[in-house]
Amino acid sequence: MFSENEKISLRQLKRLLIFDLFSVSGLIIPRIAVATAGKDGLITIILAVLYAFIYAWILVSLSKYTGGNYLDYCRRSLGRPLTFLIGILYIVKFFASCVFASRLFGEVINQTLLEDTDPRIIVLLLLIVSAYAASKGFEVRARIAEVLYFIVIIPIFVFLLLGLNKIQLSNLMPLFTESTKDIFIGGYNIFLTFSILELILFSAPLIKFKNIKKGKRLLHYIFRAIVVTGILDILLFVVTLGILGRGETQQKLWSMVTVIQIIKLPGSFIQRQDAIILGFWMLSIFSIISAFFYYISLVGKYIFRISKQNYLLIPFILLMFGASVIPIETEQFFNYFEYYMKYIGMPQSIILPAVIVFIGRVKKIKNTRPALKTLLMVTVLTSVISLTGCSDMTEIEDRNFVQAMGIDLRENELTVYYVLPDLKALTEQGSEEPEKLILELNGFDFWEIEELYSLQYNKRLDFSHLKAIILGKELAKDPKHLSEFLSYVENKYELGRNTLIFTSDSTAKEVISLNRDVEGGIGDYLDRLYRINLKNKGKEVITVGDMVFAMNEENPVVSMPLLKAREKTLETIGLGMFYHNRLVFEVNKEEADYIDIANGYGKNNLIFLTENQQEDLEEGKNEAISEYVIKINNITRTMEFNSIDNKPQLFIKLEGIGIIVKGFKDTGLVLDEAAAKVIAEIENRCNTVVKTHITGSMEKIMKGVEIDFMNLYRMTSYKNKKLWLAYSNKEAQFLKDLEYTVEVDLKMQ
Repeated sequence: MFSENEKISLRQLKRLLIFDLFSVSGLIIPRIAVATAGKDGLITIILAVLYAFIYAWILVSLSKYTGGNYLDYCRRSLGRPLTFLIGILYIVKFFASCVFASRLFGEVINQTLLEDTDPRIIVLLLLIVSAYAASKGFEVRARIAEVLYFIVIIPIFVFLLLGLNKIQLSNLMPLFTESTKDIFIGGYNIFLTFSILELILFSAPLIKFKNIKKGKRLLHYIFRAIVVTGILDILLFVVTLGILGRGETQQKLWSMVTVIQIIKLPGSFIQRQDAIILGFWMLSIFSIISAFFYYISLVGKYIFRISKQNYLLIPFILLMFGASVIPIETEQFFNYFEYYMKYIGMPQSIILPAVIVFIGRVKKIKNTRPALKTLLMVTVLTSVISLTGCSDMTEIEDRNFVQAMGIDLRENELTVYYVLPDLKALTEQGSEEPEKLILELNGFDFWEIEELYSLQYNKRLDFSHLKAIILGKELAKDPKHLSEFLSYVENKYELGRNTLIFTSDSTAKEVISLNRDVEGGIGDYLDRLYRINLKNKGKEVITVGDMVFAMNEENPVVSMPLLKAREKTLETIGLGMFYHNRLVFEVNKEEADYIDIANGYGKNNLIFLTENQQEDLEEGKNEAISEYVIKINNITRTMEFNSIDNKPQLFIKLEGIGIIVKGFKDTGLVLDEAAAKVIAEIENRCNTVVKTHITGSMEKIMKGVEIDFMNLYRMTSYKNKKLWLAYSNKEAQFLKDLEYTVEVDLKMQ
């Protein structure tokens, strides 16, 4: 049974605060932190949490002086005319905050889940549902928040923890590289997201609390809400910056949305996990917007002397809708809103009540009346269902689902191939003509090609099932057109960042032409090839997201699988190394295997030991019959950077277990002294071969053509900060000066 006394408990208050604090900040904090303090954004978030503790203490102290009834205290201290002006200031602030949240919600949902829906419709429905929630009462909203707390906050927390294994430490380290001024400014900018704590001034009458003047327990629960929100904000920042890097994190206001695509849930049983996580976030957005509606109507009721505050909801819906659809970029609106909050909104939230309390104390006015009765509730769970669909209800026949995509460049003109799945074959209704499954379009950029498609075909392109992208060699060598393609991907949310990417040794068309010959089509074939064989062979998974990341971070080397089209089949013949959005070097399959080992991968790779191994290596022979074959069972890499005579020194150690799968068992030896001697000899030969190949690659690629295929330069940012600072923006010099030692210790089983 519920008490229905329009009061909430301290525990309910804590959970409501977490919802309200997390709702908007969950999307924008990574961008704000990186824009002001770069990698030191982590420090600014911690600093903002400390500011929030002080802020909450000030607000609770002021609430104790007002007796919990802020508006009534204001009227008795200043009179109705001044209370009216103060009320208008609060209404303007809540109104601006609500409009920003609505615009952010509308644009994110329009670009992700409801692409074909007019964003004005999305915003209007949001405002109507939120206003309806605000009309129902505060106590019921708190009850629902208790349930939603475990439905929303816990899954998002777990999701972010899963994302930690995808971060790159070089994106997060080193710390303390920005100026102290930037760090403190960044802390204040993030602290602005905690401004919702100001509602404590108006919420005190709604809390089941014996005496507001003894507010230690109230402050304790508020602090707990701040701590939980701070932890979530830190995880958001670490995961977003760690995966996307500094460049892309600060490009978009809601860069966190891109991360949702990249993190994969275990089991892969949910196809649109991004829709699920965004759905959770939407619940918290409804919560904060309904809160703004409630407090606007509460303040409006008091200053306009209206009997029921719900009478104000309809005019405010119309006003907010009009303000939300003003033709201005959301990021530009955010800049105006941020400026307002920095210099007016946040200072007002402390100075105004402090002045009111000061005047009241001077006049020695005591609080003699209980707090106002209030109403607020969220019927979010049922309402959100109507807005969180993963599609726009378009029939499947109205879409062309792209399974694979190939891109060629010839004489400055692009040719794009969209490979469609054979839906007739999948539904056992026959088979589609092969030429109808490949759509070919030509143009000078990807936006022109997309426009040409819309003029020629009566179905919408759907990239939600895209499995693979194949780059032709000419495109791969052209940094201008490849950068344009990656920018196109970056701004095309539907084109998932986890899509596998390959490069052809000739043209993409040769690979795409095999679509009819390989099982399931070229996209499904490449997906299975990577998932079942290449990944299990210890190969690093390379996605289009890795290429976008490299474009924004400028210097990482990405080693992409190199494909060759054979008769009715495909072969992975090596790696193509991309640097500054251009294919700069290629290695064959054998070299690629040892490069994977050098990069800490290589599980299940095979090492072939021939009778005259050293002579074969010196003469470049690869066709000798193997005397022994070693399968790597596991391998780990440790690296240590030092600086000697102001030059970088690198020590690499590779340790692991190898299994002799050919040669040793055929000798018929028992595990005695003779067998141990043979095993020791095999170990030495294997370790020598691995070391020779790795050092040879480092000399040829890293020293010879100055391509940091192991991304050692970036590693210094968290391995050796002093070294990183010494060679800041001097990557070529770093590679030139680098001295290294490689040690290999593979034990045979």
